[in-house]
Amino acid sequence: MHLGAGIRAAQRLHGGDISDTFRLDTTRGPFVLKTSPQKAGRRLPDGFYAAEAHGLGLLRPAPLVTPDVIAHGSGPAGQPYLLLSWLPPGEDTPAAQDALGRGLAALHARPAPGFGGLPDNYFASLPQRNPPAASAAGFFWTARLEPLLTRERLHLTPRDRAGFDTLRERLPDLVPPEPPALVHGDLWHGNVHYTPRGPALIDPAVGFSHREVDVAALRLFGGVPRRVFQAYHEAYPLADGWKARAALWNLYPLLAHLLLFGEGYLGRTREALHAALNPR
Repeated sequence: MHLGAGIRAAQRLHGGDISDTFRLDTTRGPFVLKTSPQKAGRRLPDGFYAAEAHGLGLLRPAPLVTPDVIAHGSGPAGQPYLLLSWLPPGEDTPAAQDALGRGLAALHARPAPGFGGLPDNYFASLPQRNPPAASAAGFFWTARLEPLLTRERLHLTPRDRAGFDTLRERLPDLVPPEPPALVHGDLWHGNVHYTPRGPALIDPAVGFSHREVDVAALRLFGGVPRRVFQAYHEAYPLADGWKARAALWNLYPLLAHLLLFGEGYLGRTREALHAALNPR
């Protein structure tokens, strides 16, 4: 990696379970460096940062800010890295929240060629397939839920799996028809930053999918004010029942968390499956 600048200081940044992340203060200004954790031999899969860079590129141009990709590759010891522009922090104001809602609506309104059809990438450290599909429901099952349900260590009982079998059968009727949209794919509140230039999105897991995927993710762990959703709905109205369907879309990140972090997420996954099958 060659910055073309001298590094004056490096500061580890908090947050995230996948990468070791640092702010580099250089003679050319600040940058963000993400690299593979060197813990008990743990390494990120090949192509991980290339996929993230590709996702950031797809999100631009958009009304929302994304960091510039400066470089990615392998360091002197062979560890992968991603070098990004630094996004200075801004204020989380009502105006910024409105801008987030409107900007996300504008991103989702951009025409997409179809469901799926992008290069495969990653959700957290899990491989994420993006095959073409004829519908949002078909894509969500075959490219998102089914690959995780075939994995071991999910702690699911036969009753849980029977519930997912029922969901598979009912999914086409549960998903409202929408044109395909480019979605961030992992839009919990930790992947939204407020900057002086406006709201910013980081760490994408992009796909051409149903736009409610992103709207639901913003509700998964809280921390996103109501006015963000109001601004989104005013700019690009959501179909009736979108709040109830959040449980359906959030089955994917919940299954991923169950696989990555263990059965502490089992109860919430079961609750989401019940709510998805019994929308109100």
